Amino acid sequence: MHPALSPHPPSVDPPPKAQRTAWIVAGAVIVGCLGALALPVGGFLLWMYGGPDLDEARATADQFVRRLESNDDATAYESQCRRVKERVDLVAFTAAVERIGRPVSHTMGRAAFLDEPGTSAGVTVEVTGRTGQITTLELYLESEVGWQVCGKTFG
Repeated sequence: MHPALSPHPPSVDPPPKAQRTAWIVAGAVIVGCLGALALPVGGFLLWMYGGPDLDEARATADQFVRRLESNDDATAYESQCRRVKERVDLVAFTAAVERIGRPVSHTMGRAAFLDEPGTSAGVTVEVTGRTGQITTLELYLESEVGWQVCGKTFG
């Protein structure tokens, strides 16, 4: 014969109150630490993926140099920021392009934001002139109204 099984499971005594409290405190500390770390990490990721895009500044610099290569100085001149256009007219801009050496090809180099909010950027471009001379340009861009070239390279 088999012993009869009780329809009720055997009761399990809960752990002592001190041990239970220690686990609760340890869990709360771990959750608190994870929460404290999540704020800066989450903020950084939000800034990296939702913040300003450096590709737009690089594309503006690339387009600016392509316009110089195609002798479209008027459009390249207009893609500069207001401060530069107040300082230099189109004739002086074209003279500066010729003085540096009108590019026939270029290679985009490194790019970086120059301020924390990401409203100014520096882009390095290597341009090859008609004579084959390679010149490195450090273009300074700002995002006044879209990205615009704002450095003193051309005037």
